[in-house]
Amino acid sequence: MRVLLVCGTYPPMRCGVGDYTAGLARAFGRRKDVTVAVMTGSGAAGAREERVELFPEVRTWKIADGPSIIRRIRQWRPNVVHVQYPTLYYGEIQWILPALARLVNGPVVQTWHEYYSSRNWPSILNAALPGGLVVVRPNYMENMPGWYRWLIRHKEFRFIPNASSIPPIRLTEDERVAMRSKVGSNDRELIVYFGFASPAKGIESLFEIADPLRHRIVLICDLSASDAYQASILGLANRRDWVGNTVVTGFLPAEKAGRLLAAADAAVFPFLNGGGEWNSSIHGAVAQGTFVLATSLDRRGYDAENNIYYAVPGDIGEMRQALREHIGRRRPPSAGSPEAEWDSIAEAHLDLYRTLLGQTGEASTSMHGGGGDP
Repeated sequence: MRVLLVCGTYPPMRCGVGDYTAGLARAFGRRKDVTVAVMTGSGAAGAREERVELFPEVRTWKIADGPSIIRRIRQWRPNVVHVQYPTLYYGEIQWILPALARLVNGPVVQTWHEYYSSRNWPSILNAALPGGLVVVRPNYMENMPGWYRWLIRHKEFRFIPNASSIPPIRLTEDERVAMRSKVGSNDRELIVYFGFASPAKGIESLFEIADPLRHRIVLICDLSASDAYQASILGLANRRDWVGNTVVTGFLPAEKAGRLLAAADAAVFPFLNGGGEWNSSIHGAVAQGTFVLATSLDRRGYDAENNIYYAVPGDIGEMRQALREHIGRRRPPSAGSPEAEWDSIAEAHLDLYRTLLGQTGEASTSMHGGGGDP
C-alpha cells in the first residue's frame, strides 16, 4: 500500500503535529507492506529519513501552490492521501486540499488533532467530504454539536490515541544527580515545563504555582524577546524572586528533553484549555515516570497509575496544593518502547485505509496503474 501523508510541518521544523507525523511515517517505513511519503513545507528541506520519501517542497500552502501539490500527488500515485490538521504554516489551500486530493487521486483521510469548531466555516468542506477521519482525543463526538456530527456521518471514523515522541529514559541515581547539577537544582526541587510557548499554554502560571524559595524552574522551550507573550515569560523569569532560579534551555532534541524530564521532581503543564493524553508534552513526561501536574476540562484529581494530577484550568490554589502533596513521586518509566506504540498506531491506521479501499472496490489500484503494493 502506498500512503502519502500531508503535514504543514516536519522535523526539524518545530511542531507537535509534525512530530506526530514523523512518528507515524517512521512506523509505516518499518513495514514491508507499506510505501510511505510525506509532503510537507519547504522549512523541512534537507531532512532525511530511512524508508520514508520526503517532499519538503510546499512553499506557502496558499492557492498558488495548488498545481504543484496536485502534480506531486499524481506523480507519486498513493493509494491513500492522509492530511493532518492543524499545523503551523498552513495557508488557505488547507481548506480545499482534501477535496483536491480526492478529485485527482481517490480515498482521503484527515486527522483532527484539535476539536474542530463549528464556527470555523472553512472547515465545513473538510467535514462534509467523504473519506476517513482520525481523532486523537477521546469523547470527540460527544464534544461536537449535533448538526456537525450529522455533517461527518459519511466518514469512516476512528479514535486512535497519540504516543510519545520522547523515549522513556532510565537514569541511575548518579545520572540523575549529574543532570540536576547541570541546571543547578541539587539543592532545590526541580520543576520542568516542556513544549511550545504560546498564550494557551499558561506558562506564566508556573511562577505562581511554584515557590521561589524551594523550587527551580526549567523551561524547555524557545523564548524570544520579539514575541510579546514569550517576552512576558522572560520578564517573569528575570523577576527579583525568580532570577537565578529559572533556566531556559531553548529547544532540545527528544532524548535530551527526556533526560531532563526524567531527572525532574515534577513536570507541570498549566494549559488554559486543559490537556490530556493527546498532548505530546504530557505524554512524554508521563513516559519518564516523573510526577506530572496538568489541567483538564473533564478529569479531576490524582491518577496513581500514570502518576499525574489533573486540576481545573486556572485554579492556582489547587495546583499549588497538588504540587505540595505529590512532588517527587516517581513510578518506573514506561516499559514499552516508543516504536512498539507507534507500530500499533500505524496498524490502526492501516485498518482504516483497508476499509476505505475495500469500500471503493480497490478502485485506486487500477486507477494508479497498479502502483505500489495493494
